[in-house]
Order: sequence, then C-alpha cells, then structure tokens
Amino acid sequence: MTLQRRSSGQDEYGEDVPASYSDVSQEWARFFWGRGSERREAAQMQSQQAATIQVLDNGNTRSMRARDRIVLGELNFDIAAPGLPITRGELEFTATAATS
Repeated sequence: MTLQRRSSGQDEYGEDVPASYSDVSQEWARFFWGRGSERREAAQMQSQQAATIQVLDNGNTRSMRARDRIVLGELNFDIAAPGLPITRGELEFTATAATS
C-alpha cells in the first residue's frame, strides 16, 4: 500500500485550491474490512467501505494524520485519525474508502 500526504493551499486570489496528494512511502499492511455493523453503517453513509489497517510503526506511518490517505490498488482510503499503537512496533488506522 502507498501512504499519501494531503497538501492544499490558496491561489493568488486567496481562494482555496483543490487538495492534491503526494506519495510518502510504500508499506506492508494488514487490511481488515469492517465488521457487519460497520458495513451496514457505511452503506447508510453513501457507499463507503470501512477498514482497519495495521502497519509497522516507523517515522512515515507515525506522521500520517486525518486528511492523509492510504492507497491500495484502485481504492483511496481516507484516514479518520492518527494511528493508534496496538502492539510494540505496530500502529492501527481506521479509514473509509469510496466504493463508487
């Protein structure tokens, strides 16, 4: 999977420009698709798929914040919050991916 950092800014008139993403690094990860209750909730929230993503704890993964994203194949996962430590050496992110 690829970690991507969100960058946004303003044009010369002070108006917000659309966000763009740049690659930070590629990491190995374990993906767990949402449980049944999470899938039902996601279906009610306009076809988004919830996932739990576990990665090794390193400088790149620790730097990821909400608004950044994780890319796996064709899916872009929006990170909900900074990674939480689950074991020594691993972080866990909760993210959602648009399926349409």
